[in-house]
Amino acid sequence: MFSECNTPETKEVSLTVGIEVLPRFTTLLQNGIYLTTPQGATIRALLADLPGFTDEYVSQRVQTIFLNGLPADDLQQQLFGTEAVLALSGAMPGLAGAIFRKDGVHASLRTKTADKLSDTNAIDQPLQIRVKLFNIIAVERGAQILNVGCTIQASALGKFLAYRPPLFAAIDKVTMNDKHIEPQTLSSLLQTEKMITLTIRSSGHGS
Repeated sequence: MFSECNTPETKEVSLTVGIEVLPRFTTLLQNGIYLTTPQGATIRALLADLPGFTDEYVSQRVQTIFLNGLPADDLQQQLFGTEAVLALSGAMPGLAGAIFRKDGVHASLRTKTADKLSDTNAIDQPLQIRVKLFNIIAVERGAQILNVGCTIQASALGKFLAYRPPLFAAIDKVTMNDKHIEPQTLSSLLQTEKMITLTIRSSGHGS
């Protein structure tokens, strides 16, 4: 499993859903999964730790990378600090997509790019990274990440299900820390947690 940002107190929530609706849960990853990485790790090394993010996949499919809201082209860029947000996207349409595409011919039109996160000598703890997956990246890699398990905000799952009653109804089974609970009680339990480790698998998954 990749380096999740969880603690012994983080509840483990597992959902079993119908195989036909599993892809629709991948949009949840737009809110972000939480990872930890050593100080000075590169963007490339961080991505390589995600399921399915081979060098070839990152090169061909991950066309836009934002670090703390600014475009980042250099996969060898080192990461320092306490917290950061990394957003990954496939090719975006139009001029904006061309401008923000990594190593794109229109990159010179940008007003600013991401600098390295402030370094440092005073930080001796791992860096917490919130990785957001958008459009084709979430579609192609999301089910695998959910199958392995990822750390997310509990409120993100609660809001996601609250606004999507058909997906909530498609949940066949829920466990929390390996104990079965009724789907109807999940929402209230999520309100008491800050972070959870979430696994979502299809009913036909062999375990």
